[in-house]
Amino acid sequence: MKYALYLLSVMLLLAAGCKKDRDNNTVAMNVKTFWPNSGNAGTIVTLQGQGLNKEVLVSFNGTEARVLDARDSVLIVQAPDKGSTGPLSVKSGDRKMELGTYTYQALSLHGISPANGPAGTNISIRGAGFSSMEAPAKVTINGKEALITGASDTLLVAAVPEGAGTGKVVVMVDGKEVSGPDFTFQFISSIKPLKGGSGTAVTINGEGFNTLATGNNVTFNGKAARVISATAGKLVVTAPEGVATGPVAVSINGQKTIGQVFTVLPKPVIRTVTPLSAPAGATVDIAGDYFSTFTDEVTVSFNGHTAVVTAAADKSISVKVPAGAGAGKMQLVVNGQQTEGPLFKEQSLGILQLIPDNGLAGTEVIVKGLGFSANAAENIVSFNGVVVPVTTATDSTLRVVVPIGVSTGALKVKVGALDATGPVFRRAGVITIVGGPSQTVFTEPKGVAVDSRGNIFVLDLNVIKKVTTTGTVSIFAGKTDGSTGNADGNGTAAAFNYPVACVMDAQDNLYVCDQNNKSIRKITPAGAVTTIARVSFTPIGLGIDKNGTVYIGAQYSGVYRLDGAGNASALAPSVYQSAPGTMVVDNSGALFFGGDWDNPFVSKIADGVKTLYAGNQFGYNDGSLTGAQFSGITGLARNAVTGEIYVADNNAIRLIANDQVTRITGWKGGSNPIAGNDDGTLNQATYNNINGICTDKEGNIYVVERFGKAVRKIILQ
Repeated sequence: MKYALYLLSVMLLLAAGCKKDRDNNTVAMNVKTFWPNSGNAGTIVTLQGQGLNKEVLVSFNGTEARVLDARDSVLIVQAPDKGSTGPLSVKSGDRKMELGTYTYQALSLHGISPANGPAGTNISIRGAGFSSMEAPAKVTINGKEALITGASDTLLVAAVPEGAGTGKVVVMVDGKEVSGPDFTFQFISSIKPLKGGSGTAVTINGEGFNTLATGNNVTFNGKAARVISATAGKLVVTAPEGVATGPVAVSINGQKTIGQVFTVLPKPVIRTVTPLSAPAGATVDIAGDYFSTFTDEVTVSFNGHTAVVTAAADKSISVKVPAGAGAGKMQLVVNGQQTEGPLFKEQSLGILQLIPDNGLAGTEVIVKGLGFSANAAENIVSFNGVVVPVTTATDSTLRVVVPIGVSTGALKVKVGALDATGPVFRRAGVITIVGGPSQTVFTEPKGVAVDSRGNIFVLDLNVIKKVTTTGTVSIFAGKTDGSTGNADGNGTAAAFNYPVACVMDAQDNLYVCDQNNKSIRKITPAGAVTTIARVSFTPIGLGIDKNGTVYIGAQYSGVYRLDGAGNASALAPSVYQSAPGTMVVDNSGALFFGGDWDNPFVSKIADGVKTLYAGNQFGYNDGSLTGAQFSGITGLARNAVTGEIYVADNNAIRLIANDQVTRITGWKGGSNPIAGNDDGTLNQATYNNINGICTDKEGNIYVVERFGKAVRKIILQ
């Protein structure tokens, strides 16, 4: 008997233990929300939470309701016939919860669609009792009133208001109200970074995102991206392969939210690093393109050691040399796009700056840096491999003179066992080939061209003068007395009437815009002059493409193309703008010309359409194509090798390259116009009313000046 009682006790203990295990594994009942909170008997009511099984009892003011479905997180019941307005409660085992008041009334809300979306989304609200003879129904989302765009007794259509946020949908009719389910408000507050390329990790901040990565469809200009992680307020995604500039959009359950534009940029380009050697803690400046203005979007490493970025802009970055960098390659990463930089040495010797950084033989250059020897003889300085003596020295400054035969290349300094590479010194500068303000070689030079042999041709009132490579000046074509006329012939037998622009073809034929004769003249290398076209308009400009096709700039009527028979046809229709001086044509056939005083910008004609290419208003500022300003364009020239365009503008030469306009010489390196006749470095040079511009086959620039009465050569090696 005792043995039987013992067995029974053991079995009871085991059963109790099993029950306890089952209870521990059961999720405790909890209800987070229910809806609707009003309706007639038979209304379907949804409870949401956890631990909601069919054993849960639901009561409407004490009257038990019928459970229609139970799915742990959702419990669906039906308002009982004998229920009444009062608390809606739930009970599971010993746990009981009162959820709020359920009101028995005709007004009820049965569902909404869609249940998520951005501001402006039209949601359909299904229910009953929405009609009223007194006043229209009112809808709020998370407490913010929504605009009702459609209504019936059982259906309301409402537009989600701006900044609604996530919250309940509430319908109010005749002083009564009913709450429905939560509407999930979608909103993109920020995207970072806003620039990059394929593979860039992008963080999208906002609200209403799906917490499952797969529940968010993110696109960049329509191209699907991979979602790396997701929370309700933040998505981290990767810009897709082949991404193009355009808006970033997030779609959830088919509801799209559009964010800011993501701009695709090439990987960063490093143009210069200064200095290329320095001790730990020293500042290093990096110049280039496609950087970021945010320091947290830029990573710079020296030989694998990450540096602290102290400043960042679109074209410049400043960093501190990290300790232990040693000698090795630099690396720059901007928004996930990586570029390898030059070799950098962590050492006490470094070159910071060259003043000037360009010049010709005989130019004195100040080398700024650190770790130099105060004993001039202990510093070995070389220009692109050519060693020069140091005239004076301190530990931070060296003075040297550019040697004869210098070529463009890096300047280097060696002190003891250490050597440092500095910035590139450019063999560049301005020299006067012939003429001058006090000389009588020219009277009023107006245009210039250079043939393949280096001979220079200058339009000077009514004659064309030739300047040989030895500097000899003679009349190449036109009357020797400078008189006007209109005659073809050889050399001085020909006559012109105020030629204003000239260009050279690949066979060294010179084409001249003879303004007052309204004709285009061709001069062979032997000096034979012929008229190839007569036009009805006033010609004031000239251009030529790689195929030898001639283009004529007209006064007040744009640009004309000349065919082989001498017929001129408009390059673009309805262009009521003058095209003076020399024009240029790129390899694709697009033509560029400068405007007059009333149109201080560079225009482009491509495929028969004229557009504004560079400049926006009168002024002196450099900058982007749209931000730069011009103040007196007299002609354009093009470097046939690089494709760069040079603009003669108010006693300066402006370079158009990489979508930027930059003044490369003139105004003594300042920011306001200065006239003069100074030769020297690019920054030292001044000009006196540039009246013509061209380039030679090596990319050097030639200009003629009305008041300077000279031919000047701008050397750009």
